[in-house]
Amino acid sequence: MRRNPVQVRVVRPRQTKLGDFRSASRTQPHRVTVNADLNKYAFLVTLVHEFAHYNAFVNSRRWTQPHGPAWKAEYAKLMRPFMSRSVFPGDVLHALEHHLHDAPASSCTDHALMRVLMNYDSEPRQLLEELPERSVFRFNERVFVKGPQLRKRYKCQCLNDRRNYIIDPLAEVQVHGPMVVLKAS
Repeated sequence: MRRNPVQVRVVRPRQTKLGDFRSASRTQPHRVTVNADLNKYAFLVTLVHEFAHYNAFVNSRRWTQPHGPAWKAEYAKLMRPFMSRSVFPGDVLHALEHHLHDAPASSCTDHALMRVLMNYDSEPRQLLEELPERSVFRFNERVFVKGPQLRKRYKCQCLNDRRNYIIDPLAEVQVHGPMVVLKAS
Protein backbone atom coordinates (compact mmCIF):
# COMPACT_ATOMS: atom_id res chain seq x y z
CA MET A 1 0.00 0.00 0.00
CA ARG A 2 2.96 2.33 0.58
CA ARG A 3 4.25 1.80 -2.98
CA ASN A 4 0.92 2.10 -4.78
CA PRO A 5 -1.36 5.14 -5.02
CA VAL A 6 -4.52 3.37 -3.89
CA GLN A 7 -7.06 4.90 -1.57
CA VAL A 8 -8.46 2.20 0.74
CA ARG A 9 -11.70 2.89 2.56
CA VAL A 10 -13.68 0.80 5.00
CA VAL A 11 -17.32 1.59 4.24
CA ARG A 12 -20.77 0.92 5.62
CA PRO A 13 -22.09 -2.57 4.91
CA ARG A 14 -23.64 -3.09 1.47
CA GLN A 15 -26.17 -5.77 0.57
CA THR A 16 -24.83 -6.55 -2.89
CA LYS A 17 -21.05 -6.67 -2.43
CA LEU A 18 -18.30 -7.09 0.12
CA GLY A 19 -15.84 -4.74 -1.60
CA ASP A 20 -14.95 -3.09 -4.89
CA PHE A 21 -12.15 -1.54 -6.96
CA ARG A 22 -12.45 1.64 -9.02
CA SER A 23 -9.69 2.71 -11.37
CA ALA A 24 -8.26 6.22 -11.17
CA SER A 25 -9.89 9.13 -12.94
CA ARG A 26 -8.57 12.62 -13.59
CA THR A 27 -9.65 13.75 -10.15
CA GLN A 28 -9.57 10.54 -8.09
CA PRO A 29 -6.82 7.99 -7.31
CA HIS A 30 -7.40 4.24 -7.61
CA ARG A 31 -9.92 3.27 -4.92
CA VAL A 32 -10.60 0.06 -3.00
CA THR A 33 -13.49 -0.26 -0.58
CA VAL A 34 -14.25 -3.07 1.87
CA ASN A 35 -17.38 -3.43 4.00
CA ALA A 36 -16.91 -2.59 7.68
CA ASP A 37 -19.02 -5.48 8.99
CA LEU A 38 -16.75 -8.31 7.82
CA ASN A 39 -14.87 -10.52 10.26
CA LYS A 40 -11.07 -10.32 10.07
CA TYR A 41 -10.70 -13.32 7.75
CA ALA A 42 -13.44 -12.23 5.32
CA PHE A 43 -11.98 -8.70 5.42
CA LEU A 44 -8.51 -9.94 4.40
CA VAL A 45 -9.85 -12.18 1.61
CA THR A 46 -11.94 -9.28 0.25
CA LEU A 47 -9.07 -6.79 0.49
CA VAL A 48 -6.71 -9.11 -1.40
CA HIS A 49 -9.45 -9.80 -4.00
CA GLU A 50 -9.79 -6.06 -4.66
CA PHE A 51 -6.03 -5.45 -4.74
CA ALA A 52 -5.79 -8.19 -7.37
CA HIS A 53 -8.11 -6.03 -9.52
CA TYR A 54 -5.77 -3.08 -8.99
CA ASN A 55 -2.65 -5.12 -9.89
CA ALA A 56 -4.29 -6.64 -12.98
CA PHE A 57 -5.34 -3.16 -14.12
CA VAL A 58 -1.92 -1.57 -13.51
CA ASN A 59 0.01 -4.48 -15.06
CA SER A 60 -2.05 -4.48 -18.25
CA ARG A 61 -2.38 -0.65 -18.37
CA ARG A 62 -5.97 -1.15 -19.44
CA TRP A 63 -9.14 -2.78 -18.24
CA THR A 64 -9.10 -6.54 -18.81
CA GLN A 65 -11.75 -9.10 -17.98
CA PRO A 66 -12.60 -8.31 -14.34
CA HIS A 67 -12.25 -11.94 -13.23
CA GLY A 68 -10.30 -13.36 -16.15
CA PRO A 69 -6.95 -15.16 -16.23
CA ALA A 70 -4.87 -12.04 -15.42
CA TRP A 71 -6.96 -11.31 -12.33
CA LYS A 72 -6.93 -14.97 -11.19
CA ALA A 73 -3.12 -15.08 -11.46
CA GLU A 74 -2.77 -11.83 -9.48
CA TYR A 75 -5.25 -12.99 -6.84
CA ALA A 76 -3.38 -16.28 -6.29
CA LYS A 77 -0.02 -14.45 -6.21
CA LEU A 78 -1.20 -11.84 -3.71
CA MET A 79 -2.89 -14.44 -1.51
CA ARG A 80 0.15 -16.74 -1.38
CA PRO A 81 1.95 -14.90 1.50
CA PHE A 82 -1.18 -15.19 3.67
CA MET A 83 -1.71 -18.92 3.09
CA SER A 84 -0.44 -20.05 6.48
CA ARG A 85 -1.87 -21.27 9.79
CA SER A 86 -0.36 -18.20 11.44
CA VAL A 87 -2.83 -16.07 9.42
CA PHE A 88 -5.88 -18.29 8.88
CA PRO A 89 -7.37 -21.13 10.94
CA GLY A 90 -7.16 -24.58 9.34
CA ASP A 91 -10.75 -24.69 8.06
CA VAL A 92 -10.46 -21.28 6.37
CA LEU A 93 -7.07 -22.20 4.92
CA HIS A 94 -8.49 -25.43 3.46
CA ALA A 95 -11.49 -23.62 1.93
CA LEU A 96 -9.20 -20.90 0.52
CA GLU A 97 -6.94 -23.47 -1.13
CA HIS A 98 -9.95 -24.88 -2.98
CA HIS A 99 -11.21 -21.36 -3.71
CA LEU A 100 -7.91 -20.27 -5.27
CA HIS A 101 -7.68 -23.35 -7.49
CA ASP A 102 -10.14 -21.65 -9.88
CA ALA A 103 -11.39 -18.53 -8.10
CA PRO A 104 -14.91 -17.50 -9.05
CA ALA A 105 -15.78 -13.86 -9.72
CA SER A 106 -16.94 -13.35 -6.18
CA SER A 107 -16.07 -15.10 -2.96
CA CYS A 108 -19.82 -14.93 -2.26
CA THR A 109 -20.47 -17.40 -5.07
CA ASP A 110 -18.08 -19.85 -3.45
CA HIS A 111 -20.56 -21.14 -0.89
CA ALA A 112 -18.06 -23.46 0.81
CA LEU A 113 -15.71 -20.54 1.50
CA MET A 114 -18.54 -18.25 2.61
CA ARG A 115 -19.92 -20.83 5.05
CA VAL A 116 -16.48 -21.26 6.64
CA LEU A 117 -15.90 -17.49 6.83
CA MET A 118 -19.35 -16.97 8.40
CA ASN A 119 -18.34 -19.27 11.26
CA TYR A 120 -16.08 -16.45 12.47
CA ASP A 121 -18.73 -13.71 12.48
CA SER A 122 -19.31 -12.18 15.90
CA GLU A 123 -23.09 -12.63 15.61
CA PRO A 124 -24.64 -15.69 13.95
CA ARG A 125 -26.78 -14.97 10.91
CA GLN A 126 -30.06 -16.60 9.93
CA LEU A 127 -29.56 -17.95 6.40
CA LEU A 128 -32.29 -18.84 3.93
CA GLU A 129 -30.94 -22.39 3.49
CA GLU A 130 -31.48 -23.07 7.21
CA LEU A 131 -35.24 -22.42 7.06
CA PRO A 132 -37.71 -25.19 6.32
CA GLU A 133 -39.65 -24.98 3.05
CA ARG A 134 -42.80 -22.79 3.19
CA SER A 135 -41.26 -20.62 5.97
CA VAL A 136 -42.17 -16.95 6.00
CA PHE A 137 -39.21 -14.56 6.23
CA ARG A 138 -38.17 -10.97 5.61
CA PHE A 139 -35.46 -10.10 3.05
CA ASN A 140 -34.64 -6.68 1.56
CA GLU A 141 -37.65 -4.99 3.17
CA ARG A 142 -40.09 -7.57 1.74
CA VAL A 143 -41.84 -10.66 3.08
CA PHE A 144 -41.33 -14.00 1.31
CA VAL A 145 -42.35 -17.63 1.49
CA LYS A 146 -39.50 -20.07 0.92
CA GLY A 147 -40.14 -22.44 -1.96
CA PRO A 148 -38.26 -25.35 -3.52
CA GLN A 149 -34.57 -25.36 -4.32
CA LEU A 150 -33.79 -24.98 -8.04
CA ARG A 151 -30.22 -26.18 -8.60
CA LYS A 152 -28.45 -23.82 -6.20
CA ARG A 153 -30.96 -21.08 -5.38
CA TYR A 154 -34.42 -21.11 -3.85
CA LYS A 155 -37.61 -20.05 -5.60
CA CYS A 156 -39.43 -17.78 -3.15
CA GLN A 157 -42.73 -15.99 -3.49
CA CYS A 158 -42.91 -12.38 -2.36
CA LEU A 159 -46.07 -11.74 -0.36
CA ASN A 160 -45.87 -8.00 -1.10
CA ASP A 161 -46.30 -8.32 -4.87
CA ARG A 162 -47.03 -12.07 -5.41
CA ARG A 163 -44.03 -12.36 -7.77
CA ASN A 164 -41.51 -15.20 -7.63
CA TYR A 165 -37.84 -14.48 -6.94
CA ILE A 166 -34.77 -16.70 -7.05
CA ILE A 167 -32.74 -16.13 -3.85
CA ASP A 168 -29.27 -17.33 -2.92
CA PRO A 169 -29.20 -19.97 -0.14
CA LEU A 170 -26.69 -17.87 1.85
CA ALA A 171 -28.94 -14.79 1.85
CA GLU A 172 -29.27 -13.35 5.34
CA VAL A 173 -32.95 -13.31 6.28
CA GLN A 174 -34.98 -12.21 9.28
CA VAL A 175 -37.57 -14.32 11.01
CA HIS A 176 -39.39 -12.29 13.65
CA GLY A 177 -41.13 -14.02 16.51
CA PRO A 178 -42.04 -17.69 16.19
CA MET A 179 -41.24 -19.11 12.77
CA VAL A 180 -44.29 -19.34 10.53
CA VAL A 181 -44.48 -22.26 8.12
CA LEU A 182 -47.41 -22.12 5.73
CA LYS A 183 -49.26 -25.32 4.93
CA ALA A 184 -49.44 -26.35 1.27
CA SER A 185 -52.96 -25.95 -0.07
